[in-house]
Amino acid sequence: MKKGWILLSLMISLSLILSSVTAHFDPPGSPAIQVDVYLLGVSLSEDMDDGWNGYADIVGNYKIVHKGHESKNGNIEMIYYDWDTLKGKMGYIRKRLLYSHKECSPLNEITIDVDLEEYNDILSNSAIGSGSIKISKPGKYTIDSGKGKLLIEVKTTPAVLYSDECSYFYDQPNDYASSIVTSSGGYVYDWQLANMMKMWIAKRTGYANMVFIFNQCFGGGMIDDLKEKLKGTGDAAFLSASKHDEPAWGLADGYTPASWPEMGRRGFTRPEGYYPKEIGEELERTGGDAPTMKEMAKRAEQQDARGPYGLGFKETPQYTSVGNGDNIKIGKKADGSDVASKHAILFAGDADSKRHWNNLDRAYKALKKQGFTDANIITLAGNGKTMPDGTNVPNYVDGPGTKKALFEAIINVSKKMNKNEQLIFWVSDHGNRERTETALDKAIKDPVKQTVPPRETAKRPEQISWDLDEEFLKVIKLDPNNQPYVSILVEATPVVIEYGEYFLENIKLYVNENELELELIEPIIAYDEEPDLDAYELVYLVDERILREENLIEVEWSGNAEMFVEYNIMGLMISTGGINELEPEVIEVVEEQTLFELLREYVPIYNENADNLPGFIKRIAGNERIDLEITLENKSILNMGVVTENGRIVEFSKGKISKPTMRAWTSEDVARRIINSEHPVSTGVNALKMGEIRYSGVGFRRTLRILAVKIVIKVYRIVEVIGDLFG
Repeated sequence: MKKGWILLSLMISLSLILSSVTAHFDPPGSPAIQVDVYLLGVSLSEDMDDGWNGYADIVGNYKIVHKGHESKNGNIEMIYYDWDTLKGKMGYIRKRLLYSHKECSPLNEITIDVDLEEYNDILSNSAIGSGSIKISKPGKYTIDSGKGKLLIEVKTTPAVLYSDECSYFYDQPNDYASSIVTSSGGYVYDWQLANMMKMWIAKRTGYANMVFIFNQCFGGGMIDDLKEKLKGTGDAAFLSASKHDEPAWGLADGYTPASWPEMGRRGFTRPEGYYPKEIGEELERTGGDAPTMKEMAKRAEQQDARGPYGLGFKETPQYTSVGNGDNIKIGKKADGSDVASKHAILFAGDADSKRHWNNLDRAYKALKKQGFTDANIITLAGNGKTMPDGTNVPNYVDGPGTKKALFEAIINVSKKMNKNEQLIFWVSDHGNRERTETALDKAIKDPVKQTVPPRETAKRPEQISWDLDEEFLKVIKLDPNNQPYVSILVEATPVVIEYGEYFLENIKLYVNENELELELIEPIIAYDEEPDLDAYELVYLVDERILREENLIEVEWSGNAEMFVEYNIMGLMISTGGINELEPEVIEVVEEQTLFELLREYVPIYNENADNLPGFIKRIAGNERIDLEITLENKSILNMGVVTENGRIVEFSKGKISKPTMRAWTSEDVARRIINSEHPVSTGVNALKMGEIRYSGVGFRRTLRILAVKIVIKVYRIVEVIGDLFG
């Protein structure tokens, strides 16, 4: 019972701590971040010591305005600045927290205003000056304030416990699309997949729920059309590794845990995509440990090694739902009752890397652990026969990753679906991003060369060029193996169907006056929600070097003029081509150096400056065996042994030293302040004079000598004060 009360009290304490944290999560964007503003130090451009205590006594006030969030007024409590030691250099102080807040990325602008004075007990304070600075990214900044300067640090750290507050689904703009790459060369566009799902399942048979997981590049762009088409038809959840305009990331074929130990520690035993690995681990959790789709998405985002809270933020996992999709579990309806049966389509179209097959393998095994039967899992990958290394595909692969096979799989699954059935639709492999317009309705009435301008997606009146955004042009260059293309959708009218390929092959396409090569003619179904032939897609390969921010696109009929017939261009796509999951350079996590290691690195600096140290320093530690004790932030004690000869350090070791002649005490904060200072020797001397480093002799004679030195220091300070008073 006592343990129960202890646990309860801990939970209550935690809830109070969390509830008291200042936060305003607007606008949403990953990651959630903790924003802290610190005061690190102060400097003066002239000696402002009023002569009473040998220091300039600096006080002041500040105002911090965090745009879109909060503002805070506060006082700068007494800072002692020793001009005689620092002489205009930055005087580092114990780090002071001025402001703390939680928000979503990116960091909103912070404005800091300060007003400084030199405090005087009897006379009026002397003005130092005022200053202001606007800060929009983390870092250390100096605020000029008349005769003084303040050193400020703005620090942001991912706040993983608040990831829910900043997880946000980024809807794809209407003038862009995403698509799935297939092994047959055709592409499954977001609007096609959405129409297939609605026409064959949502409208015809119904479903208990559906879950869509996109692990490929630009996977987030596959979601918006699906969400729109399935809204109001049932419960569905949508997850992806990245936003509509982002590539996804994975480990290279040559990866081993030994080649990248950090990834080994994160559980990667073989090449995989970062997000698929985390999703796969969530998918296989069963029983009471089984997550809802919303929980699965949250955990995958938090654990993704290249996600907002991982090692080097590269991809932004996406999640959204319709109906009660948040509450879906594998094998369960949103209300918690069992589905009648479970079905899955696993698709890895152009699987040309080890990680694609490993992603597929993890997903398949996770579903098997959840009780899926092979009869209810359709797996389509690569050519359906061999993997890139020439070995046979796993025996659970049912066929090739072609567009035709995928559409047939959807139709076959639809025959088993009803309002008590669950479908998991999972994709890995390459992804495309397209600048698109699918309602172009451009009538071509004669064979001469003519422009094909955007209509609904034009940004300017009378615009005839197709604009490409900066992200598109940047991404298109990331993968050396992608093949960009431009395609047009020619309406399948009876006369176009009758003339067939002869007619279509004679449609020439030009981009910025460069004629393109026709690569593929693909029949298009699912342009709408009816399963009939709607159009032909003509795919033309394009050299990425001729694509610009503004692109002129023209068509021309090159066949016999007497054979020309009017045709209608229903849509146009400019595509990045298949972008493979990108492989990052190895970023090995460097273990943070311990305080002892950091201090040891400063021994040479100390020795180099030994001749320039004040005489009283040499008297304190000229020839000693010093037992140094540092109180760490966690309240533990770090003991070190320091041996000096003629004022220089000749031995520096961890642990208590034998037969010490002197003992010294300080705190971790003071030690780190000295380490981080631009002038560590001056900062150390100042800390000694300010009493932040304490010391005493061991034995009667040593104690008397150290006492005498302390008297010398006091006299030294009195002389400085007199000098300040009388010039």
